[in-house]
Amino acid sequence: MADLPAPMEDDRNWLLVMAALTAIELIWWMIEWGVGAAPAPLIATYGVLATGGLALGAALRFASGMRPSDPDWPGVALGTALVAVGASVFLPLKYAIPSEVPFWLDHRLAIAERAIFRGDPWLFLDRVLGWAAVPMDWLYGCWLPVQLSVMFMVMLSNPSSAKSRSLIAYSLAWFLLGVVAAVLLSSAGPLFYDRAFGEHGFARLAEMLRNRGALVAIAESDRMWASMASARPGLVAGISAMPSIHVAVSLWILLTARTIAPRCRAPALLYFVLVWIGSVQLGWHYASDGLVGAAGMLAVWKMAGALEGWLGNRRRGRRAALALPQPA
Repeated sequence: MADLPAPMEDDRNWLLVMAALTAIELIWWMIEWGVGAAPAPLIATYGVLATGGLALGAALRFASGMRPSDPDWPGVALGTALVAVGASVFLPLKYAIPSEVPFWLDHRLAIAERAIFRGDPWLFLDRVLGWAAVPMDWLYGCWLPVQLSVMFMVMLSNPSSAKSRSLIAYSLAWFLLGVVAAVLLSSAGPLFYDRAFGEHGFARLAEMLRNRGALVAIAESDRMWASMASARPGLVAGISAMPSIHVAVSLWILLTARTIAPRCRAPALLYFVLVWIGSVQLGWHYASDGLVGAAGMLAVWKMAGALEGWLGNRRRGRRAALALPQPA
């Protein structure tokens, strides 16, 4: 293969990792699908969503006045396709979690947090921030397009080791935290606790959400539960609490801003904090879900840095070997 310019090498690193993880997810999904635990992925739907996310990311880069970027467009196209395929199999894998490992962690988390906080953490947050339930509900509900837009803004930036590390960390987080850890730490979360276990320990949570007007949390949780209960998953499917991928990816946004766009650190930090608070206040997660998600993201970020460095050194070594004069 002909030697490639250094910038192209940087983009090849994250594309290689993303492609490898997508292949692993596809194999995992095929196994689950073969035993009837996972539904078919909505690849065409997620292809449209990924293309829309790419367009939105490009528009946001232009609107925010970011300096002109010269991305590797074939790499961007391949990355967009990998995101579409990866997202389309992530939901079936998440949907299959209770079949693989029934929810086992909820009782332990609920008892531990009630002992630590002397009551449910969501109840304390409602007393302090109940007035903010509706804006918090909307902010949390917009998490998916926000993080997707940020990811594509990064993908559209100039090739660099910082960009590569960020996108490697993004891919690793979705797989290691969103799939592997979610299976091992199988849990439903406070919002689904009563329906999952036939109890009434969180009945006041559902009542609070209705009284406060948190309509997004109510509607989305009802759709997610109906999808699981009817065995007919759609675009909204899969229930998993520990670790919180919402908190993990929000921290990824902060870490990415710190390295690629330092002027965005303050709003990224605020966003991370609000997502963590909202995840507990709205009942999507236990407080410890966010703690494990954040700690996992820090570990993934460090892992991504080491992996990017190793891949970069390996390619540079290969390039140097090719440049050596050949013996006569």
